[in-house]
Amino acid sequence: PPSPWQSGWRAVLVLVGCLALLAAAVASYWPVKGFNMQVGGMFMDDVMIQRNAVVTNHDMDWKRLWRTDYWGLEMFDPNTWTHKSFRPLVVLTFRWNYWYHGFNSAGFHITNVAMHAGASAQLGFFAYTVLRLPALWSALLAALFAAHPVHSESICYVVGRADIICTQVLMLAIQVYGPCASAAGCGALQGWLRLAVTVILILVAGLCKETGFTFFGLLVGWEALCLTRVRFSGQGGTISRCLRMVVVLVVGAAACAARLWYTLWTQIARMDPYSNPIAASDDSYVRILSYSLVHGLYMKLLVWPWFLCYDYSMDAVPLVRTLQDVRLLCPVAGYLALFQTICLVVHRLRWYSSRASRLLAEGSAIGVGFFILSFLPMTNILFPIGTLVAERLLYMPSIGMLVIVVCVTYFETRKQLWMQAFAWAFLFGVLVFWWALCYQRVSDWRSVEQITLVDGLKQLRSTRTQFNLANIYLQGQRLDEALVAYQRANSLDPEERDSMPLYHAGQILMYQGQYAEAERHLQKAWRPFRISRTPSSPTQRSRRATTI
Repeated sequence: PPSPWQSGWRAVLVLVGCLALLAAAVASYWPVKGFNMQVGGMFMDDVMIQRNAVVTNHDMDWKRLWRTDYWGLEMFDPNTWTHKSFRPLVVLTFRWNYWYHGFNSAGFHITNVAMHAGASAQLGFFAYTVLRLPALWSALLAALFAAHPVHSESICYVVGRADIICTQVLMLAIQVYGPCASAAGCGALQGWLRLAVTVILILVAGLCKETGFTFFGLLVGWEALCLTRVRFSGQGGTISRCLRMVVVLVVGAAACAARLWYTLWTQIARMDPYSNPIAASDDSYVRILSYSLVHGLYMKLLVWPWFLCYDYSMDAVPLVRTLQDVRLLCPVAGYLALFQTICLVVHRLRWYSSRASRLLAEGSAIGVGFFILSFLPMTNILFPIGTLVAERLLYMPSIGMLVIVVCVTYFETRKQLWMQAFAWAFLFGVLVFWWALCYQRVSDWRSVEQITLVDGLKQLRSTRTQFNLANIYLQGQRLDEALVAYQRANSLDPEERDSMPLYHAGQILMYQGQYAEAERHLQKAWRPFRISRTPSSPTQRSRRATTI
């Protein structure tokens, strides 16, 4: 056996290697150091940070913090549109950023990167201590999470910080509760103390992002999983586990009910048909099929994040009106993959050769639970959300997906060294590929003009990307290109509900001497009941304030 000195140095080398791997993955966000919100521009919803009085006022208004939503809009004023995204703790971090360095710096983005690095390290530590993965596999899991290209929006789009902080708090809560769910268990008093701290942390996570409240379900599922360890854990602590499950269910239900009551439920008044055209549809059959397609698109982004865009609004994802639509193969593949994963996990939980095998199999089960609980709120099943597809919403579900992939891969290859080495090398190749995509995507976010041009040229079916692209062209006096983009934005909505593309196209046509065509566009723009003259979402207002 190796001497204590050799074992100590080996442990140090492994630790240094793991940290180096994680640091290299986080380095994909290196371009962020040159960002500047004031010089590069406030992109869309980021404008609401600048307009939020809680963030920028000299004196802290605590009452206002608790009565306004994430965008600084009054939640209890019937004449004010509100998104009902109540995240006061995240707004506080924006205030701290603003008073420390203002908007004329990269401080907001660097803070997001630091938080993301912290969340990645927490995931690696969780994998090593709770999921019982070897150190190098835990580091690989953390690195894959850190470099996943879909997270670039959560970091570079400053309002995506809500997902990062919520994840950090949830990872801390799970780490605190881990000993209660271990095979050895913990004392009764220690178990209840850990439960109390965990419940408080989950409540804090819920005040950072609404998804946090769903993780009361993870504690219940985790305890239920522990009760099935009949072959090696016996019946000790069964009563305590059952009592903790009951307490978590009661407290979790009460917390969710209190959150809904405080914000007057979750229904968004006057749903914007541009941000979520599916929710605005009157046909329930079309809504079901279309939302299924959205689920498939999310799963595709998790495993193949090649096409990334800041906006997927009308008409980037055309409504699905029939079962013959070939695009439905995407959600079918996603659902089948999830179902097959659940079957594999259940099989490994039932048939195991040793205690170690059972505990390793539980890691995959925890990943499945993490994925389902974080993915469910964004499915539009429980309630409609104010956006159709948003890459930042995949921040937490990606943890579940990666935990499943890494745990299953390690479990199936651990007995043969060559298979394990091949699997690790393959996942490392995926890491390198993702790193390159992430670095390029982060560079796209360096300014409002850059991200608008890049995504406007590749996302041709979104009214918002085309409208913002046209505004950039108009500012640069590229009138012909601006006219094409305005007309493309208008053509994507057959009902022509937004007057702004019509109005700007009419101005350009009039400047070019095409008076008859200009008059036709301007007459349409001034017809009554236009989207731009009705209460609109922060995204709509901010895009105009940013680009026009």
